[in-house]
Amino acid sequence: MHIPEGSAHVDLDSGTASLHVENVCVLDAFKVANSVAGNARAVNQVQGIINSLDIEWSGILSTETANQPANKMRGTFADNTATIAVTATTPRTMVTSLSNGHGFQFVSDPAATSVNHFALIGHEQNGIYF
Repeated sequence: MHIPEGSAHVDLDSGTASLHVENVCVLDAFKVANSVAGNARAVNQVQGIINSLDIEWSGILSTETANQPANKMRGTFADNTATIAVTATTPRTMVTSLSNGHGFQFVSDPAATSVNHFALIGHEQNGIYF
């Protein structure tokens, strides 16, 4: 999934961030292993569209820093709250053993109704960038 430039905004000092995308094509690799390995499934690959995705992070609850030279990782993180609203669809397809062909649409509840269990934004350096 390619996120268009300018879709994400972050201000760690204020503990706020946002992500807004529209009409982004995504592919379902069926299994995590396929996704990680980059294996494209030639038959019955599901292409979906994220019609709209809006995520807003705000309200610093706490901040943490990490510095782990042995793991080549350091960062600063803000624990906060987030709201999300998303609409996604899959197109109609031919009927196969994996698809009824009808397509699918998911519409979340409005962002204002989000229930927050965990939200974190931060800046991390790792690996060769450590």
